[in-house]
Amino acid sequence: MQLTCHARRFWKDEGGTATLEMVIMFPLMMLLFMAAFETAIILTRQIMLERTLDMSVRVLRLAQGVVTDADAVRDTMCANTSLLPNCEELLTIDLQVINDDFTMPDNNQICAGRNNDMVIAPDNTFNQGGNNEFVLIRTCLIVDRVLPFSGFGLSLARDASGGMHMMASTIFVNEPS
Repeated sequence: MQLTCHARRFWKDEGGTATLEMVIMFPLMMLLFMAAFETAIILTRQIMLERTLDMSVRVLRLAQGVVTDADAVRDTMCANTSLLPNCEELLTIDLQVINDDFTMPDNNQICAGRNNDMVIAPDNTFNQGGNNEFVLIRTCLIVDRVLPFSGFGLSLARDASGGMHMMASTIFVNEPS
């Protein structure tokens, strides 16, 4: 009799219900927070990649003939921001003159893997183009997710090492001398 009385009292007791809601909702709220945090970091890195590319293209246009290789452009880009991790090793730059028929190259070959035995593609010469020619410059940076256990950012292209490919591109015209 006394056991059933305690069971009824325990069943009707509403103390601790807020704690139960907290235990259920806290993991969901933390997961949402982590996804938002990782999205913010990924978008910030993408914006910084595009901004530093635009700044480097300005240098490339103003110093026409002085900047003669992709390493100088990469060094300029990496010097403009600290938010791009391992920029000097993982940033790939492709510079191509656009033909008169305005056909654009395929983006599938721009990103190189992090493995040392992988050939960087595309294998092209650094061609700044001549007067009044359109030049396409594309970059790809391979970055890791900030929170590898969150699973966010799954829609970005990845290489064999699990790195995400962040790409930025722009077109500029060489001004006449």
